[in-house]
Amino acid sequence: MNQYLIHFATYTFAMIGFIVMALFIYKKAVYTPVNSKNKDFLKVETSMKLSASKTVYVIKAGEEKFLIAGDSTNTTMLAKLNSKATTFDYEKPTITENIQEIPYMKKIAQRINRG
Repeated sequence: MNQYLIHFATYTFAMIGFIVMALFIYKKAVYTPVNSKNKDFLKVETSMKLSASKTVYVIKAGEEKFLIAGDSTNTTMLAKLNSKATTFDYEKPTITENIQEIPYMKKIAQRINRG
């Protein structure tokens, strides 16, 4: 009887050790921490909602920036942004110049232009 208990205890501890070792290896393989230098490699810099399901993102990957559009069904890369060369200089268009016939439309356009 003593021999049976010794064999049972030996196999039980061996199985417990095997399970603990397997869990340890699983945690190391699946839950690897992100390296400190790769931690901020991919980052959402800014986002803007266009509608309930559509959003535009500026994503920084390393030193590059990308303009990404996403909705509930797909994601599309719109442009690759270069921080040095990409500047958005434009003049605010005025819509009162071509409206001569309809006076009330001219007033509405002036209100829009004033902001």
